[in-house]
Amino acid sequence: MSSKAETIQATRQTYSQDWPAYNEAQTQEKLMFLDILGELCSYAPIENGKRGAGHPNANLSEMVFSCVSKVYEQLSSRRVNSDLDIAKKMGYLDHVPHFNTVLKYFNDPKLVPILTNLIQLSALPLKDFETTFAVDASGLSSAFYSRWLDHRFGYKGENVKIHDWLKIHLICGVESNIVTHIVVTDGYGPDSKILPELVQETAKNFDVKEVCADKGYSGRENMQAVLDVGAFPYILYRGNSTGRARGNMAWRKLFLYFQMHREEFMQHYHQRSNAESTFSMLKRKFQGKLMFKNEVGQVNEALAKVLCHNITVLIHEAFEGNARLGFQELAHLFLDLHINSPKISENV
Repeated sequence: MSSKAETIQATRQTYSQDWPAYNEAQTQEKLMFLDILGELCSYAPIENGKRGAGHPNANLSEMVFSCVSKVYEQLSSRRVNSDLDIAKKMGYLDHVPHFNTVLKYFNDPKLVPILTNLIQLSALPLKDFETTFAVDASGLSSAFYSRWLDHRFGYKGENVKIHDWLKIHLICGVESNIVTHIVVTDGYGPDSKILPELVQETAKNFDVKEVCADKGYSGRENMQAVLDVGAFPYILYRGNSTGRARGNMAWRKLFLYFQMHREEFMQHYHQRSNAESTFSMLKRKFQGKLMFKNEVGQVNEALAKVLCHNITVLIHEAFEGNARLGFQELAHLFLDLHINSPKISENV
């Protein structure tokens, strides 16, 4: 082995793993998942009456529980029925819904704000733990093909196929990879415009001190949005960026700091890679494909995946970080969330 290789091997950074805590988290995950999901779903709004003729509306809390359980188990609506029956026997459900009812609610737009708010609520146990956040976006593709020429020209032409896909924009804590807010778009709009909402929603419940993002989010409005919540923006400047204020002196001051303290800036900025780790965790455990064909179903499925991710992060932190998982003391914060503010992007 060369001396250079020996030096690299000697200086390579390693990270210790608390294996007993990890093993306990993995073996207890499913039982704890049901418990946490059941408590979260108890905060879903109550729906009364009928939607026209026919049977009364299903219990919305139980429908959210059933939909998220389906995504967690990664089973079809028919095959997950047995798991829901087990959940009923354990007291999490009063009634096991028909598999077609589960599919119907997945395609219901009113689940979008509910799931979005439950994602925010699920992050609250770590509100005193996370102060630095990373922003990024990634795509989730459809398991079903569409024809590219059909999409572009509106007719069936050559046998050229592409995947339909949605893009999820999220902000996460860099220590635990907990997602504090998410916006779903059709995947063709710019990422940059989503950052202010991600930061503002997170700042409602967290003490945001730093926000890290790649140069795709570089811009005066985004820098100012981070400063407005009392945080420092470690957002990489584009190669052609200049220090011209153009009505925003904060931009000029931040650019000068970037030029004069680049090494320190980059040390903070590289925490942005934790957002990529979050996407990797999400897709490895809950797949990067969406099984629903229509738009609303895909959006709800994407949100359910992120909620499942958050719950598994909480379970991990309960064993390795001694996090408290109770939501009763945090319920009043959930009531302050704007139930109608989270929405499918106008791009979808």
